[in-house]
Amino acid sequence: MTPNSSDRGGEFEEQAGSTRIIWLIEEGTRVKPGELVCELDSAPFEDELATQRIRHAQALSWVKQAETIFQVAEIELREYRDGIYLQDIRLVDQYLENCRTKEQEARSTYEWSQDLFRQGLRSDSQLLGDRLVFEQWQIEYENAQEMRRRLTEYTGTRILKSLEAKLEAVRSDLLSQRAAFQVEDERLKRLERAIKNCQLYAPSEGVVVYARSTNTWGRVEDQIAEGVTVRENQAVIQLPDPENMQVQVKINESKYRHIQEGMTATIRIDAFPDRPLLGTIKEIKPIPAPANFVSDVKLYSATVRIESGFEGIRPGLSAEVAFHLGDRIEVTRIPVGSIRWFEKKPYAAIAGRGGEVSWKQLDLGVSNPSYAEVLSGLAEGDRIVADPLLLPAPVFDAKPTNQLARVERLGQSRPPGR
Repeated sequence: MTPNSSDRGGEFEEQAGSTRIIWLIEEGTRVKPGELVCELDSAPFEDELATQRIRHAQALSWVKQAETIFQVAEIELREYRDGIYLQDIRLVDQYLENCRTKEQEARSTYEWSQDLFRQGLRSDSQLLGDRLVFEQWQIEYENAQEMRRRLTEYTGTRILKSLEAKLEAVRSDLLSQRAAFQVEDERLKRLERAIKNCQLYAPSEGVVVYARSTNTWGRVEDQIAEGVTVRENQAVIQLPDPENMQVQVKINESKYRHIQEGMTATIRIDAFPDRPLLGTIKEIKPIPAPANFVSDVKLYSATVRIESGFEGIRPGLSAEVAFHLGDRIEVTRIPVGSIRWFEKKPYAAIAGRGGEVSWKQLDLGVSNPSYAEVLSGLAEGDRIVADPLLLPAPVFDAKPTNQLARVERLGQSRPPGR
C-alpha cells in the first residue's frame, strides 16, 4: 500500500510527491477488506486543486474558441470554393459568351458594310463606324478571355490557397490548444486521485504491519508513524495474512546454482523450533542484494511460501530454511572438513602408502553442513587427510598427519543444503 503520487506543478512543486501521515491504525490490528487503515494530509493537494481548476477552465475556453475559429475558417473555404469561385467563373463565362456573340455580329455587319461600300451604297464614315464597332468588340472578347484565364489560373487559385493555409493554421492552433487542455485535464485528474488516495483502505484481510526499510547495517531508515512525511511510491502498510505466510531468505552465491524455483524446503521458526514447516520456493531474484561494508559475498533474495502454517505465526519472526536439493543414490561423499580451498577451488590431501601427501582438485556436487558430494577427483578407497588445514598451503612434499578419513561409498544419501 503506497501513497498516491502528487502533482509536480504550481505552488506545491517544492513538496511534490510527499505528504504527512495524519492518522494511522494501530500496528497488529486485524482488518477486513475496505477498512480505513491510514489517512494522509490532503491540504496541499486541495490548495493546488483549486488553482488547477481555474487553469482547466481557462484551457477549456481556449479550446472552444479555437474550435469556433476553425469552423469559421472551414465555412469561408467552402463558401469561396463551392460558391463564390464557381459563381465568378459562371459570370465571366456569361460575359465571355456575350462578347463573342457581339464580336460575331459586329464582324458580320462590317463585312456587309464593306460589300455595300464597294457597290457605292455605303459612305466612308459609315464603313469606318462599322469597323470601329467590330474592333471594339474584338478587344472586349479578348479581354473577357484574359479575364477568365486570370480568374482560373491566378486569382481564384491564390484565394483558395490562402483560405486553405488559414484553415491549416487554425487547425494547428486547435490541436495545440487541445494538447494543452489534455495536460491540464490530466493534472486535474491526478490531483483529484491524490486527494482521494489520501485515505488508504485495506485491499484484503490481514494483520497491519508498518512497512519499514532498512539500510545495509540493518538499521530502520523510514519510520512509519503519525506526523511522519512519506514520499511518492513509499510503502506505508503491509497486510500479511497469517494463513498465507512466506519467508524471505538470503542465498549465498556458492549455493545459488543448486537452488531453483519450485523446490521444497523445511522451515524452522526460531520461536517454534519443535514445529518444522513445509515450504516451496516461490521466487528467486536474479540480481544479488546490495553488498554491505562487512563482506563482499553476494547474496540472492528468495521467497519461500509456507505450505502448512499454524496459529501463532506472526510477521517478522526469524526462521531458518533448509532446501531439499534432491536424493543422491550411489554417490561418493567426503567430510566437509576434509576439503581445503585454494583460489576458490576445492582440493583434498591424498595420503600415499609411503606417507607422502599430494593435493587433488575436486569437482563437488551438493553438500550439507557435514558432507559434500564428489563428482570427480577421487576414487573409492583413497585415503584423505581429515583436517588438511593442519598442512601447509599446497606444498606437495608436506608430511601427512595421523588424522585420516576414508572415502565412503554410500547406498543412498540425502544431503539437504542450507
